[in-house]
Amino acid sequence: MIEHFLLFSDNKSAVHFTVPENMTLNQSIEASDVHQALYSIGAGQFYLFEKEIETIISAINTGNIASINNVLIAQRLNAEIAIDLQENEMLASMTVTGAYGGHPLRAPEIIEVLSHHHIVKGIKKENLKALLIKSKNLEPGEVCSNIIACGRRAEEGQDTVFEPLVPNIKERILQPQEMDDGHVDMRNLGDVISVKKNTPLMRRIPATLGINGNTVTGKIITAAQGNDIPFTLFPGSFVSQNDPNLLLSNIDGTPLIHHAGVSINNLLTLKRVNATTGHVSFEGSIFIQEDIESGMKVTATGSIIVGGFIENAEVTAKHDITVINGIIGRPVPEGTPLTCIVNTEGQITTKLAQNSHLMAHSDIRITLHANHCLVESLGSIVVIDETEKNGTISGGSVTANGSIKTANLGIEGGAYTKVHAFHHFNTQKENLHLLQKRLDDANAQVVKIAQINISRQPPELAEKILRSKEKSTQDLLALKSQLEKEHIIFNAHLRESHIFVTNKIFPRVDIQFNTEHLITKREYSPSKISYSGYEINIDPVMIKKKI
Repeated sequence: MIEHFLLFSDNKSAVHFTVPENMTLNQSIEASDVHQALYSIGAGQFYLFEKEIETIISAINTGNIASINNVLIAQRLNAEIAIDLQENEMLASMTVTGAYGGHPLRAPEIIEVLSHHHIVKGIKKENLKALLIKSKNLEPGEVCSNIIACGRRAEEGQDTVFEPLVPNIKERILQPQEMDDGHVDMRNLGDVISVKKNTPLMRRIPATLGINGNTVTGKIITAAQGNDIPFTLFPGSFVSQNDPNLLLSNIDGTPLIHHAGVSINNLLTLKRVNATTGHVSFEGSIFIQEDIESGMKVTATGSIIVGGFIENAEVTAKHDITVINGIIGRPVPEGTPLTCIVNTEGQITTKLAQNSHLMAHSDIRITLHANHCLVESLGSIVVIDETEKNGTISGGSVTANGSIKTANLGIEGGAYTKVHAFHHFNTQKENLHLLQKRLDDANAQVVKIAQINISRQPPELAEKILRSKEKSTQDLLALKSQLEKEHIIFNAHLRESHIFVTNKIFPRVDIQFNTEHLITKREYSPSKISYSGYEINIDPVMIKKKI
């Protein structure tokens, strides 16, 4: 009966509910009756306007059928396509909605929608083909999606790389030699590395420009160029006239590898330093095969490498100090300066240290233990072996401007131990306060100038005021930028300058950050000790076993 009230449009693309003349519908109906009637006239796959259908049913069931006529209730719809551009046009996905009695997705429609959205790069033809095929089997209103285009990200240029062409004296000397019987001779550290004049020292691999990328719509993404870094010329080296990317030696000597260059030092080789040799002071680097004995002084403008021990001596170097076996001083009464002193503007590396005063501008690395020492570093301090199971700081005082890492902090029933990380916290904080004050003063100056009525000033004075305003504004912007950078650096130091313990923290350890102290009264499992800027926190950590 309901079929008599359903009328196709002329092109058979829509169905309207109409009320013919002299026809009435006296029985109540439900939505399923309308759906069945649509199926019977061949419009079962059409898109249904459910709201309109509900209105019609309500009118019929209340006897108010005269109030409705020529209402669109179903329509033939072809498959629909939607494009979603994502990640700043680096990705395009296509969603296909199944046809409601209309035709499925067609290739010309895909081309048209891609053109409409200006998608011209990185088109995935296989994905489009799969969508085209799948759309033919979609139920009405069913959707399927796929990525149909991907942009190409810009490839940043590589910074200049410096490739050493000669061995690093520090790495080479740290390799004891194997004897014929298979044993290792800890005293025999290999031949001393030396180079002749005009020896190639380092190859410079220039920075690259990078490769531009593009979005799916064809917009160019400009690649950042690599930083082009020139050689840093140290004494004893020069850039080849025939190859600007090759560094050569201009004297005979021992090479010391730096990040962007190589210095050539004179090298003094001694079997040992004792009362027979006397104190040693040398313009260059010193290689001592065995020990520096008690009471001796050794000074070098280069690096110092000791194959044995430093025993209660004073050793000073401009560059790194490496001690194969250890640094050992004598116990002294409390409050008395230690007599074994090792001081360098570079890095200190050794197996162990006890009753010694170590000072370094760079990192201090100790493998086994630092017992009753005064250890001071402008970098970080590491007292731990490669397995991160062994290494102990006990007694004495350890102060670093960076982080501190060890396996065991303190010792059971042992001496009072003091550790102080991020030593320059207060200095950096004060620098931030000074910068903020300068910024506030500069801002006040800009405000003061802005309040001057320039139109009432003589021309010459007005010009001076304008120049002053421009300079004050530039100063203000520069200070803002500087303060932002300093805040970033400070916060990074605060995050990174922690104390990391991989095994155990014992009682009687005085932990200091800034002016805050925390003295441990119990044992702790592996922990990370950090400073929020206001309080010291000890947080447990999980240690992954090293294979």
